Amino acid sequence: MSSNIQITRICEFCQNEFTARTTKTQYCSLKCSSRAYKARTRESKITQSNKQTQIAKNPNLEAVKTKDFISMNQASLLFGISRRTIYRIISRGELDIAKFGARTVIRRCDMDSFFSIPLDQSLLRPVQEFPGLEHCYTITQIQQKFGVSPGALYMIIQRHAIAKYSVGKFNYVAKKDIDIIFNARENEKE
Repeated sequence: MSSNIQITRICEFCQNEFTARTTKTQYCSLKCSSRAYKARTRESKITQSNKQTQIAKNPNLEAVKTKDFISMNQASLLFGISRRTIYRIISRGELDIAKFGARTVIRRCDMDSFFSIPLDQSLLRPVQEFPGLEHCYTITQIQQKFGVSPGALYMIIQRHAIAKYSVGKFNYVAKKDIDIIFNARENEKE
């Protein structure tokens, strides 16, 4: 039994138009069919290889995801933060721990809930737009003009929450912000 159907289709591999004799034909020729098969096989091998590489890089990660209690090393691996950061969170009282002798463990559900807390938007500073180079000092210019050491300038910028802008290899600070701080200091001296 032969088919007398002639359907105009577009080849899924080469995107050329061809006349098919069945409704299920996807490719215009055996050549396109073979190339599509090879491409699918190659993609599946690459995906499988990438997955194996990720498992090889973090062999314990899959095992850690199933545990109820995890160690500090496992928590830092799982959440991508340092052990020191975890200890800071614990010292602030934001995360509970359990001690088994000298070993410190954390409940995984506590870590999950800590990192899923939505940020309070009122605590975030609004993003300030770059005022332009003519309205800014470089860090070096501030140090020379006001006779401030790099460490002291860093502390002043941090203490007053002044926005720094990185353009190329230079850091800029708005002139108005710096002038207000240093003019206030000069008025205090007088």
